[in-house]
Amino acid sequence: MAGGGARQPLVSYLVMIVLGLVPTALVSHYYGILPQRLVIQWDTFGNITVIGTKPRTVLMIANVAAVVALSAIAISIWQHRTLVQLGMRRAFLALNLAQIVAIGLVCAMIVSDALGLRLKIKPMVPPAMAALLFAAGILCWRMHESGAGAIARAAAVMLIGAALVLLVFSAVAVNAVVGYFASAIALLAMVAIALPQAR
Repeated sequence: MAGGGARQPLVSYLVMIVLGLVPTALVSHYYGILPQRLVIQWDTFGNITVIGTKPRTVLMIANVAAVVALSAIAISIWQHRTLVQLGMRRAFLALNLAQIVAIGLVCAMIVSDALGLRLKIKPMVPPAMAALLFAAGILCWRMHESGAGAIARAAAVMLIGAALVLLVFSAVAVNAVVGYFASAIALLAMVAIALPQAR
C-alpha cells in the first residue's frame, strides 16, 4: 500500500489519549492527600525513591503526559504520510506511548505511596524508560536509513545500546516479580518496534 493510502492508527490515538489523561485524573482525585514536600532520588540502576510529594509538582508531571499525548497525535496526523513513507510511524508512536506510560507509572507510584498502599510500581519504571530509549534509537535509525547521515546512526546505536543496558540492569537489580514481568513486556515491545513497518 502506498504511504499516502495508509490509514491513520485511530486505536493507537485513542489509547494514547486515555493513557495521557489518566495521570492527571489520578493526581487530581487524590490531590488533597499528597504531602507538601517532594524529594526524588535515583540510584545507579535508574530506580526511584520518592520521599514526600508536592501536589503542584506531581500534577505538573501528570499534565505532561496529556500534553505529550495530544502533541504526538497532532504531529502524527500532520506528518502521517511522511512517517509512513520513511517507516517511522511505529517508532514515533511507541516513543510517545513509552513516555506516557513512564509518567503514568511515576504518578501512580507517588499516589500509592501517599495512600499507604506500598504497591510495587517502582520496578516497572526502568523497563518503561528502556522501551522509550529503544524507540528513540529506532526512530534515529530510520532517519539514518532515509539519508539523515552518520549523526543519526551514532545516536541510534547509543540509544539502543543504552536501552538494552538499562533493561538488563533493571532486570538484574530489581529482585521483584513485577519487575521481571515489566522487563519481559518491554523486551517484547522492543521487538515489535524494531520489526520493519509495512508501507
